Amino acid sequence: MDNNDERREKDELSEILSRNKERRQKEENNDVSSDMDKTGVFSGEIFGSGKNEQNAVPDSLNAKRIDEAEEMDEEGLHDIEFDEETEKPISDKALKRAREARKQLKKQREARKTVIRILLGVAVSAAVIFFGVRLGVKLYDMITDFGGMENSEFEVSVEIPENPTVEQVAQALKESGIVQEPEFFKLYFSYKSKDKEWRHSGDTFEGGEFILSSSMNYSTIIDTLLPSSAGKSTVEVTIIEGMTAIEIGRLLEDKFVCRAEDFEKFYREKMNKYDFERRVTPGSLKFNQLEGYLFPDKYEFYECRELKANPEGDIDTSEQAEEAASKIYSNFNSKITKTMYKQMNTMGLTLDELITLASMVQSEVSNVEDMRKVASVFLNRLKVGGDLSKLQSDVTVFYVQDFIEPYYKDYGLVTSLAAISNAYDTYECDGIPAGPICNPGMDAISAVLDAESTDYYYFCANEETGETFYARTLEEHEENLVLAGIS
Repeated sequence: MDNNDERREKDELSEILSRNKERRQKEENNDVSSDMDKTGVFSGEIFGSGKNEQNAVPDSLNAKRIDEAEEMDEEGLHDIEFDEETEKPISDKALKRAREARKQLKKQREARKTVIRILLGVAVSAAVIFFGVRLGVKLYDMITDFGGMENSEFEVSVEIPENPTVEQVAQALKESGIVQEPEFFKLYFSYKSKDKEWRHSGDTFEGGEFILSSSMNYSTIIDTLLPSSAGKSTVEVTIIEGMTAIEIGRLLEDKFVCRAEDFEKFYREKMNKYDFERRVTPGSLKFNQLEGYLFPDKYEFYECRELKANPEGDIDTSEQAEEAASKIYSNFNSKITKTMYKQMNTMGLTLDELITLASMVQSEVSNVEDMRKVASVFLNRLKVGGDLSKLQSDVTVFYVQDFIEPYYKDYGLVTSLAAISNAYDTYECDGIPAGPICNPGMDAISAVLDAESTDYYYFCANEETGETFYARTLEEHEENLVLAGIS
């Protein structure tokens, strides 16, 4: 040990001695004689000074006490007896124990510091993660709210007070469930209002009752609520079971909702907005990717005044077409239940296959009883396969002739017309065709999921009477063709 270490050790021990003296002085004021006796015994036993040989103890007991002394904490260090003249421990052994005790104290202090640093680090990390997650969740909520990407699709009538402030509009939208982040909505409107190229720049909201959808983004909501949309007249549109996407587009144009060619954009390709679309598989042989999912029902749409005033004009109605498509697909999304999906999976059918079979059933017959029997014929043939693997349904041929071949050249498809036509024609393709041939209603969809149990493999119908005939064998079927006036 060098001189500096000795000096530092001496200073430390002197400080301990000083504190020890102070503590002992207080104890002596209470009971001097008793404490002195105890100190003498303690010093004689622990340090073995030789000044009081009559109090000496066996070496084995001394060794045990020395081992115990090595575990001393700060309080134990204060109890070491020092020579008042030299200010050193009375013996070398005592000095060694003092050093060991000081090392233990240093280790304990370092350990406490390490634990505190670890706890502080964990606390800081937890805080960063917590606020980071909160910020991420908030940003996600704002983005989904801005884009109208709610999990549940619904429509609601929103009442806006007369001459409202942006604050009142945002609050009304919040209360109706259309907007979840009203502060962000107000911020977006403020930003949008400063855009000189925006056609509504400088406009303020007007009061009235508006029909809004949770799938609308902020821009669509604002366009709907501003004066250019206030007072718009609505029109009721009924989509009938069995109508094709092309026919529905024409109907919407006839009702001045949007142009048929603008509506076409939203059934030729997936919109990727609804849960059911995850189960729809795009394919190069499918003519219209979302044919079959335009759910037949009664709808109320806003009329496009520009289109009504100038039906032949070059008017862009893409926004109105998207709103109409969104409302229709949202309806389909809500109609197909988890129970139906479960039954579909049990039958080993995909959603595309279910809707395709339902579209064929819808086009073949009109009453529920016959729908379940026709569905059984298709399912029986698919189960048997072989020579019966071709479903041979005339309605698929009509779809090719009426709704694929006349429009193929306008679609700019890479796949050849022959390949697409053969993929739909059930006299050419095996099994279920490439896609739905119309938009079926709930009766037809349910008929496939709950088909009647039969051993029929053929059917035909009398077009005049509507009567349907079923057969187990080809011979029976040929006889039914005569009864139906077909052969």
